[in-house]
Parts: sequence; C-alpha cells; structure tokens
Amino acid sequence: MDETRIYYVDSETFNELSHANDELIQYLQWLIERKDLEAINKFSPIVRRMTDLFVAIIEGAFPEISHVIDAFKKLRDEITERIARASTPEEIEQLSKQVDGLTSDYQKRIYEVMAEAKRLGKQSRKQ
Repeated sequence: MDETRIYYVDSETFNELSHANDELIQYLQWLIERKDLEAINKFSPIVRRMTDLFVAIIEGAFPEISHVIDAFKKLRDEITERIARASTPEEIEQLSKQVDGLTSDYQKRIYEVMAEAKRLGKQSRKQ
C-alpha cells in the first residue's frame, strides 16, 4: 500500500526553487525571441511542469491563496496556447511580441504568490 508523505521545504530551498523557475521562464522567452519553434515545443511542457510543482508547494503550504494561483494558471495557459498555435516564422515573430507582455505579467503573478506566501508564513508564526 502506497503511503502518502508530506515533504517540507525550508525558505532557502523555496527561494532557490523560485529562482530556478524564473530562469526557466526567461530561457523559454529567449527561445521565443530566437523563433526556435522546435525547441519551444520541447521546452514548454518542462517549464509548465516545473512551474506546476513550484505552485503546488505554495498552494500546499497556503491554501488560502488559491485565488492568486487560479489567476496565475489562467495566464500560464494563455501563454501555452499562444505558443502551441505558432507554426511559421511570422507567427513566431508576432508571438514573441505578445509573449513579452504576458511573460512580464506571468512573473508578476509568481512574485505575488511568493509575497503572499511569505506574508501568510509570517502571520502563522505570530499565532
């Protein structure tokens, strides 16, 4: 019988995971700017999965921030959909311009989630 385990992540490890996730997103943006459709299609699912795991850590620790996470996931899905639709160099060029703004919003959402997680962590320690 499989036993469910709960793993805890200390703040230093959490910050390292956050930084690594940011780097993955930046590298994906770089691929988009280079218009490397094959690499984008191979790398996007990896970035999505890592981001999902990172967000799951936050959500597990602070379920009350689900509204921020829902907005975050909606934005990520929009970026993923736009990447999947691109198939020509012209579409990739247009995508690159659009994704610049979306990526900025995406990273802002990550920072919002992290800030809320830190705030809730401090609040729970006070109690």
